[in-house]
Amino acid sequence: MQIEQGNYTLEQLCQEVIDHTESAFEQYHVKHLKFYFYIADEDWNPNFPDRYETQDYGEMTKVSAGYTNRFGAEDRADFFIGPYGDESEIITILTAETQEAIDQALLPMLGRRDDISLMPIMLEDFQRMNELVLEHNDIRITEFKSERVPDLAEADIRPSVQRSIEYKGRDGKEAIEELRSGYGVVPVRIQYEHQNLSLKIDSRGKFTLKKMNSENFDLLFELVEEVIENVLELKDITQEIRFTEEEVESGNLSITVPKVEAGEITFDREFTRVLAEDFVEGTRNRDRVDFSFTDVTMQAGSLDFSAQVVDENRNSFFNISATADEMRIVPETNCSFPSLIEFYFCVLQLVDGSAELDLHNSQTAS
Repeated sequence: MQIEQGNYTLEQLCQEVIDHTESAFEQYHVKHLKFYFYIADEDWNPNFPDRYETQDYGEMTKVSAGYTNRFGAEDRADFFIGPYGDESEIITILTAETQEAIDQALLPMLGRRDDISLMPIMLEDFQRMNELVLEHNDIRITEFKSERVPDLAEADIRPSVQRSIEYKGRDGKEAIEELRSGYGVVPVRIQYEHQNLSLKIDSRGKFTLKKMNSENFDLLFELVEEVIENVLELKDITQEIRFTEEEVESGNLSITVPKVEAGEITFDREFTRVLAEDFVEGTRNRDRVDFSFTDVTMQAGSLDFSAQVVDENRNSFFNISATADEMRIVPETNCSFPSLIEFYFCVLQLVDGSAELDLHNSQTAS
């Protein structure tokens, strides 16, 4: 986007886009503004590799990087990054670039950082966001993507089948409910249209505005406010799940003792061997998630499932062990909170949309 350099907060930058839409989008064929929300470490700072150019815009930072466009030519993409209001632990990224540019120049770089995680929206929160939008009179759902989440919706048709359904049509509001009752799928991405509104929301923390007016921006930030409390609570829990080392005095000796603070996911439905197998396979095939499982053991009957999990993007390691009722998460030395957040989000989407993550009792590693 073409924004005159100056000192901006996020709110002021958005107002600049509203006031000068034509000049801001002058170089773009489509006037769509994409927002990505991230959870960040408290000491996060916008330092980027050498291939990225940065410019100071007050609380916001303009970041530019090269990429190869669809015609095979070298091009540049611009992004604005900064805190979400007073919430320094929530980072907002604005861009008008194509998904092609975003996938090359932005998401891979952020996906490798261990101090920042794409902000997932819990599926129950996402359903509440949908209800909030639909309170606006005469708003239409024209496009959505729904996925099978067994504990959030009963299926009349082949309930054991995992499925994903994408739908386009003016009757999207009715179709969401029909597909939910018939196939047990719940929305994870929704496009809304109204006279003054055009907004797409995604449970992966991405929002797209297609009309640049105050009503659209106000609705976007109203939806974000709806989920921030739960998001920050999740971040606090995952940052407590860690591997540390303590110095212990024993006589004249000083001994380094490993200490593990484990996490625990409690299931609302039975975690079976079939679900465990589907979960391992499903995490391998999800967009922008690259978990690998090693040392996998599974026993049916009274389920006994364990594995080492590796976040290949961040080189982050942790171990899991699960029964039918719960899954224990035991971090290793270089386990990062973004890896745990994304892993938990996979559990919610693939296994149990009502599963809860909390801390297990502290323990000393043997």
